[in-house]
Amino acid sequence: MNAKAVKSTQRLMRLMTAIVDGTGTAALSGLCASDMTLTDQGTGDYLLTFDVPYARAPQVIATPVTDNIVCKVGTVGVGSVQILTENLSGSATDADFHVFVLGSDAEDAI
Repeated sequence: MNAKAVKSTQRLMRLMTAIVDGTGTAALSGLCASDMTLTDQGTGDYLLTFDVPYARAPQVIATPVTDNIVCKVGTVGVGSVQILTENLSGSATDADFHVFVLGSDAEDAI
């Protein structure tokens, strides 16, 4: 597992990052790409599934690689996150983006 652990015996924080190539054949790259799988669910709709679920739903940030694209975080669960991409007119469109996932492996974490 390549996910980077944030050293904290109290909260057991875990950080994962990846680059999603959402144009053409959707693919993952980056340091933690091997710790999650990508499912292309249709135009501008991506599901990232974590190999090891978090104890509670993590915090997720997604940012587009190119201009004129908006990334939205959809459904977030302990084992996956949905990312939606659209153009500035609000129409779903395939796009490349970076994703940052920070969560805890302790059930009582805030």
